[in-house]
Amino acid sequence: MKRCLFFATALVALASCTSDDYLGGEQTSTQKEPEAISFGFNVPSYTRADHVDDDAAGLLGNNFVVYGVKGAGNPVSSDQVVFDQYNVNWVTNTANTTTSNTDDWEYVGQTKHAHTTVAEQSIKYWDYSAAQYNFIAYSKGLATAVYDNDDYNAASNILISAISKANLTTAAYTVKGKADNLAKFYIADMVTKKNTSDYNNKVELKFRSLSAKVRVGLYETVPGYSVKDVVFYTADGTAADDGKAYLYTTGSDVFNAEGTYTVYYPTIGTTNESKTDFNKAHVSFAAKPEGGTATVKDFGALDLTNTGAEKFVAEATGKVYLGRASNEATYAGDNATKHYTTVIPNETGAVLNLKVNYKLLSTDGSGEVINVTGATAQVPAVYATWKSGYAYTYLFKISQNTNGLTNPSLGPAGLYPITFDAVVVETEDGVQETITTVADPSITTYAKGVVVTVKDEYTTGSNIYAMVNGATLSAENTKLYTVTLADGAAQTINEASVANALANGTPGTGTWTVTDANGKAMTVTTAAGLSIVDEIASTDSPNGNAIPVSAAKFIPAAVGTYVLEYLYGKGYEKTVGATLGSGWYTDIYCTEAAPDIAASAGTYYKRENKTYKIVKVVAP
Repeated sequence: MKRCLFFATALVALASCTSDDYLGGEQTSTQKEPEAISFGFNVPSYTRADHVDDDAAGLLGNNFVVYGVKGAGNPVSSDQVVFDQYNVNWVTNTANTTTSNTDDWEYVGQTKHAHTTVAEQSIKYWDYSAAQYNFIAYSKGLATAVYDNDDYNAASNILISAISKANLTTAAYTVKGKADNLAKFYIADMVTKKNTSDYNNKVELKFRSLSAKVRVGLYETVPGYSVKDVVFYTADGTAADDGKAYLYTTGSDVFNAEGTYTVYYPTIGTTNESKTDFNKAHVSFAAKPEGGTATVKDFGALDLTNTGAEKFVAEATGKVYLGRASNEATYAGDNATKHYTTVIPNETGAVLNLKVNYKLLSTDGSGEVINVTGATAQVPAVYATWKSGYAYTYLFKISQNTNGLTNPSLGPAGLYPITFDAVVVETEDGVQETITTVADPSITTYAKGVVVTVKDEYTTGSNIYAMVNGATLSAENTKLYTVTLADGAAQTINEASVANALANGTPGTGTWTVTDANGKAMTVTTAAGLSIVDEIASTDSPNGNAIPVSAAKFIPAAVGTYVLEYLYGKGYEKTVGATLGSGWYTDIYCTEAAPDIAASAGTYYKRENKTYKIVKVVAP
């Protein structure tokens, strides 16, 4: 993801004059000569790793287009146009050669934009009779742009429409093209400047790439084994034979190769200033009707050169094993691009499916191999709503809690291991990260601001959310525990060992204890503080907007290992009029209670199956 900074500098020289000295373009006898509105980005105190000066100009193809209006600002669409799609061009070492150029960016006398309605691009001054100005901008970047549908060639360029002032909140403008060309295009949020000292300050325009980036990684935590020879599926029943990593969908085309973006600003105007989404640019996408979409995405072969895997088991062929922690994950794709693949944003989202085969090789030197087939995980759609300018990392963790088969013809599913850790969304303004167990059903956890590629896994004080794809969580079907293990134990803390402790351990008051062959105890303890919520709060979401979900939430106060338990059902046939008794449900997730007397023959469910997810909590 690239984020570029530009500043439209308003320099109105009114030394010893009040704002009343300049009203609507009429000069009083005491007013000094006004200075022109100019554009630039000289910000020495700015320390983040953004692109500025020649670097930024190069990414923008030495040009951006600005549209600006002035007036009362409510609604913005009724304001007077000041900059009607002006071309602003970068020319090195030309700053201060004209009054409209203070930072090497010039708009006066430049070639008119194809969509402008003005006769020429002339100099502009601040108007203190206007309550406010509003600016939006975009740049074609390094793409070749055309502005007439007759000139459009999807293979080589993008098609940009005129900006519609009347439709800023629904369809300000559109951009059409293929994914690789659209990735070169940059958009900016709207910027509002008020008639106060604001007019004497720079107008900051932050450009961001119209594309999104996605990468896929795996790591494993199976005690006593290393993982190698991962084979991905391209659909539920189709294993790939090309060594590449894939995610796929069922029924939704989200991997678009070509189509049209619509850029719009739904929350603008003076009445919306207090809202989190104020002035934010949104992007919707329509796929090309005659094709250009797919239900499977290729992320390239697993890159085993940077996993440090030789620490676990070495072979003469080199590094062939997956990394063993979230910050040592093995990614698919090219290391030169940090393993990211450019994708077209999708604000609707869809469930992403992972299915893999892999080999477990014992680390005891015996050479024992276990072949695991068909391990699966799902990333909920709420964590796959790709936004422009965001970089998404989907980490999948293979643990001993797998839902894969060691004998595909006989079953049963399980090792029992595999949990998958899923989604990290990184921007300069926030981080979204989820961890999804590879189990049936999968549990996904999320906490704002925690980067699992650095921390393994969450930190104290985080608001941690848990959800199960397609399920309604409740206090009856979702539990929270803590688990401790004495030093020198023969066993390890994992999903399977915790399940064993809860099923077979010695019960106490809210505790279950299992003592191993070394005389060391594992203790699982019921934990307080788990609540059921119907949304990820706006303060916890990556973009400041609440996300509706059915989830459980807890805030760990102490470092340690926590365990989430989800109870789900197993089907039973009942005859008409049979007495079911209490505890029966009509759906597999056990959320819809069945009547005590069955109304008709059918399948009914009880909460007899459980799945677990280990949640590690470390210090910030």
